[in-house]
Amino acid sequence: MSNLASQEGVLFVRQDYSDLREFLSACAAGDPTARLQFQEKYGEDIYNFPVKIYGSPIEEAGDFYLYVFERDRIFSRLKTFEGRKGIQFRTFLSHYVLKHLFLEWRRTRKEVETISLQTPIRNTDDDTVTLEDILPGSVVLDPASSEPTCTHAMPAPLQFLVPEERLYLKLLFLLETPLSPEDVCLLARLSGRTVEETRALLTDIHGQLRRKDEKVAQLCDELDSVWGWIVLRQNELHTMQKQIALLSTMETVVDSTSLLAQRDALENALAKRIRQRERLVEELRTYKLTTSYKDIARLLNTTAAKVYSRIFSLREQLAREMGGRRVVAEV
Repeated sequence: MSNLASQEGVLFVRQDYSDLREFLSACAAGDPTARLQFQEKYGEDIYNFPVKIYGSPIEEAGDFYLYVFERDRIFSRLKTFEGRKGIQFRTFLSHYVLKHLFLEWRRTRKEVETISLQTPIRNTDDDTVTLEDILPGSVVLDPASSEPTCTHAMPAPLQFLVPEERLYLKLLFLLETPLSPEDVCLLARLSGRTVEETRALLTDIHGQLRRKDEKVAQLCDELDSVWGWIVLRQNELHTMQKQIALLSTMETVVDSTSLLAQRDALENALAKRIRQRERLVEELRTYKLTTSYKDIARLLNTTAAKVYSRIFSLREQLAREMGGRRVVAEV
């Protein structure tokens, strides 16, 4: 009996592994239903992995989650799973796939390299044109770029989505898109709260977003001011360099020494301002004027991982329906 039971157990495990590999192959092939099932089943494990295993801040969990699923990174690795030596799938997922993806993700999070504003671009008959000369007079931070954003926008109405899917997008852009009474009732039903409780929580989260918006506007104003100062002083330094070059041909040592001292002081001041601008840019990069997934999870009375999973699926759906237009990047 024991041998028979053992053989039956082996057959069951093999069948189990075979079904799992078929499921993972469907995920790798882009089956939307299989992918949604995968995210619902393993989303919590993936979302919490960097926090539980490496002690990363909870704020970074969502970034890692998105990185894992972008470009099918996780599915291309999971389709190699064969269950050798009886390894459990969750062990394989954690110790092999997520570990390597986490280390890979960390390597991508390097600081953006900077370049001097005085980098020569081309020479003309009269002067040298530098990088500063071709840059605009004020900073424009594109929301689709890696730079922090000072503006925010809600995508146009997406009628092809069902009400619950549209609600997710409205919650994501809560600062710009007030919910209709129907939306509030739907949110109350999904969260299991009363309408009054739902409105109170919405007011609280909307207030937080409004304060964040005010802070971002303040930082953007400060960034513009610092940038203007830098541009003016760079022009001043450029003029000073010309004067120093001219005086050096006239052998006026006293004037040259004075100008050199002024130049050094101006360069030091510029270096401090440039560092200040870099700090402001980095601080702005941490602000997202969309509703945090943690707050969306609070509103829906669910987990942040499930919200990430749902919105990631929405991103893929939007990419298919709208041909990958910019709205996908904004979501």
